[in-house]
Amino acid sequence: MAFKNEYVPPLEQETSEFFSRAQKILNVMAEKRSKWTVDREREMLLVLEGSGREIEDANHDLWGFIDRKGYYVFSTDRLSKTEVSLEEIAITYKIRGFWQGAQYSSPDTKTIACIKEALRERKDWGLLSDYKTCRLTLIDSNGKEI
Repeated sequence: MAFKNEYVPPLEQETSEFFSRAQKILNVMAEKRSKWTVDREREMLLVLEGSGREIEDANHDLWGFIDRKGYYVFSTDRLSKTEVSLEEIAITYKIRGFWQGAQYSSPDTKTIACIKEALRERKDWGLLSDYKTCRLTLIDSNGKEI
């Protein structure tokens, strides 16, 4: 089952137990939640928590991912971003590492697959993306494709 990115109305964002828990875990302000990449059916979400502030860190991003198993934070370096066509984009990320709580912890292969689905569905701007599809490549810290 592919990750299903969907808009969540503001009332549901405020009344849903899942979103309430996610907001507390992520410590995200209400106006940012409209930019979450969300699969409500499987209770998963991906949020871009921040980006590099310096020129040399312009392609560095910090992400949060929540599923029923828990919460992961991971950082990426965007190695490339290319428009393949008017409907498709190709993005390559190098993942620097995963953290769960205060420790380094690599998620299981099923969770990594869900994170990859969420990044692919997010494309470049989540629901606001002009692209219908994304060719996503994830590279681990050893240079191996995930």
